[in-house]
Amino acid sequence: MTFPNLGNLGNLGLGRGDDDDLFSHTRMSFGDHIEELRMRMIRAILGFLAALVIGLFLGQPVLEFIQAPVQRQLEQFYDARIAKIQDSIDQEQQGRPADAPFDPAKVKTVTAQIQEQGTDIWKTVSLRFNPEAVVVATDPTNRKINRPASLTTLTVTEAFMTYFLVSIYCGIILSSPWIFWQLWQFISAGLYPHEKKYVYMYLPLSLALFLGGCALAQFVVLPLGIHYLLSFNDWLGVEPELRLSEWLSFAVMVPLIFGAAFQTPLVMLFLERMGIVEITLYTKNRKFAYFILAIVGAVLAAAPDALNMMMLTVPLWSLYEFGILLCRFSPRAKQELEEPDPEEMVEV
Repeated sequence: MTFPNLGNLGNLGLGRGDDDDLFSHTRMSFGDHIEELRMRMIRAILGFLAALVIGLFLGQPVLEFIQAPVQRQLEQFYDARIAKIQDSIDQEQQGRPADAPFDPAKVKTVTAQIQEQGTDIWKTVSLRFNPEAVVVATDPTNRKINRPASLTTLTVTEAFMTYFLVSIYCGIILSSPWIFWQLWQFISAGLYPHEKKYVYMYLPLSLALFLGGCALAQFVVLPLGIHYLLSFNDWLGVEPELRLSEWLSFAVMVPLIFGAAFQTPLVMLFLERMGIVEITLYTKNRKFAYFILAIVGAVLAAAPDALNMMMLTVPLWSLYEFGILLCRFSPRAKQELEEPDPEEMVEV
């Protein structure tokens, strides 16, 4: 059995002198590592607590932002219902005389007293009206006072717990740069320079892809998905009763799913960098990959209709092609450690 000559380890890059030791300034004992980890965790927790205090003040506007897609779709749902009733009334009035514009079967009569202007004389009059026409005419006011188009809560504590949960989310988001920095300070001490270079190079791209996926879900997918799902309520004649806490879970989960799905190019690049797959495997099996991504898009879509499925599937297909380009124009570097010459091998 042969091993490299120990005298030539420095030349091979497997052994380094003290002057070439990349970790000489970060080498610590196991106890020192535990103490360093404890310090980083304490700093991260303190940063989160400080951000949580800020999040408590930002909870209301953030909650309004989260509710905005479903709020707009609920208003459009009731507007469409009123417009349908108005169209029915307009069609009913066509061809009827001016003194009897409504169907007598729908007309209601009420008795009222009115006072003549400038006198103390009151007169009793009969008013004939169509209740549907009155509802349509007063709908904006009735909706604001009686039954606004909004999410509902079913328990006394639900609104408070939802607000507090949103504040925690705000605290996590605001403190995430600080928390990741503490994590990076702990991990980076054990990384080689070329490994740090990959982090510096691809972390901004990963963040941009994640935010792009979240934005697509928040501003495009969620409104269309809600509109499609509420159309079933209209079709079935069912009144929508959307719960605040359930909507919060849905509205947070969908952007996170899209943000994670948008990491596809970097996952492909990582697999290629590790030598697990080659670029040719991506290109030769493109049709099969498209089929798998279509299944993923169907499972993770906000609504089970073809439009919402394609709104995730098409970006995944595009990101798959982007991943191939990343692998092609960022080829894997040659191995730093080459096989030693036979002369440098010693028998043991």
